[in-house]
Amino acid sequence: METIRNLKSLQVFQLAYVHQNVSRAAQALNTSQSSVSYHIKKLEEELGVVLFRRTARGLEPTDEGAALAADVEQGLTAIRSGLERTRQRANTLRVAVLPMFASRWLSSRLGGFWERHPGLQLSIQNHNNSYARMENPLGFADLGIQWGQGAWPKFAVHRLWPEHLVVVCSPDYRRTRRLERAEDLARCTLLHVDDTRMWEEWLRNAGLSLSPQQPQMMLEDRHFQLSSTINGLGVSLFAAWLVQEELSDGRLIDPFDRAWSTAFSYNLIHPRGAGLSKPAREFRNWMLALCE
Repeated sequence: METIRNLKSLQVFQLAYVHQNVSRAAQALNTSQSSVSYHIKKLEEELGVVLFRRTARGLEPTDEGAALAADVEQGLTAIRSGLERTRQRANTLRVAVLPMFASRWLSSRLGGFWERHPGLQLSIQNHNNSYARMENPLGFADLGIQWGQGAWPKFAVHRLWPEHLVVVCSPDYRRTRRLERAEDLARCTLLHVDDTRMWEEWLRNAGLSLSPQQPQMMLEDRHFQLSSTINGLGVSLFAAWLVQEELSDGRLIDPFDRAWSTAFSYNLIHPRGAGLSKPAREFRNWMLALCE
């Protein structure tokens, strides 16, 4: 890529063109008249053209000078716009969140972060546990909350806390399916989001396996899964803390009365090698400190 030489001379030239006077250009630049004249002469020698005619009234642009001034102004406008966009991005933070995690954990705590960073522009982007699979994750968000086992080699992964899973269903569903033991799940519809890996882990820990004939239903997100479970469409696995309200008020029950450890967890992730902005580092550090 060819470098732009004499960028300073181009800036001096542009102000000289605007003012058409060496003295006023020097004042605008807070420099000397001789410095302005030097840069104009240097640029003319570099380009091999005359940019100004010197007259008693000041500087009169030649045709070449007027044409160059139009191009330089266009370039400087693009540079100024780029600098402004960079400044705005430097004060903007985009976080990709899972809706249920955001509503049940993050939203009640965000006020504390904003109090520390009142000038920050914070953009919360919902995703369906897809941030780690995006072709261009940085085009979507600076950081992401991702549920899973943490095996995303292209990302720096910070596990937020160890999770425990509970099997839940509606009271009517348990009664009609006579759900008492793990083996009874064979006659239940297993509800899940994304894939069956959580159920496969749970069944494996219970000494069982997922049968190809197992009734199951994949749902779009955890909120839909929760409402479907409450409405008696099947049995779900949830992080225990996510469904405490529904267990307490009886909309859901835990038929096995037990929480199970799991390799799955919520993770704060960001692409490796890209470098974090100052707001992104501050958000990461704030969030990880909350989770200690």
